[in-house]
Amino acid sequence: MTPPSWSDVAWDLAAARDQAGRAAVKDAGLAALAATAREDRELAIGKHVHDAVSALERALERLIVEIDGDLPRGRRFHQDLLDRAARAVPDLRGAILTPATRRDIGLLLSFRHAFRHAYGTFDYALARPNVALAAAAIPRAAAEIEAFAEVIRLTGPQ
Repeated sequence: MTPPSWSDVAWDLAAARDQAGRAAVKDAGLAALAATAREDRELAIGKHVHDAVSALERALERLIVEIDGDLPRGRRFHQDLLDRAARAVPDLRGAILTPATRRDIGLLLSFRHAFRHAYGTFDYALARPNVALAAAAIPRAAAEIEAFAEVIRLTGPQ
């Protein structure tokens, strides 16, 4: 992987952390808002979680295509991408994510799908547990990706 490519991954990881953090901060301030402002804030929080998951997924896509040479295809692309990231590829690389992180990011993928397809029926009470999950799982996944990159010397001198 070239230094500019790692720079893109690092940017994706920073964006993922930032968006997960924004969601958590906005969620913490919900109780103080009037009901009319609350709905707007809840949608913004959902968007932050959505964007955090998308940025993390993009980082994984960049790594996997660069190292493995291709990406999964088909209807299960998103789940298959996580599965591939959570397992070693013999003679190529170790696992990028731990099984626990793969599970948690998979749950967030499910949230992202539901958020995208809510069409006016977004229920924050159902979505809210994903804010705390994102606040914990996104930084953990980013740290695992960075540790993986160090092990295979993507982040050192090229």
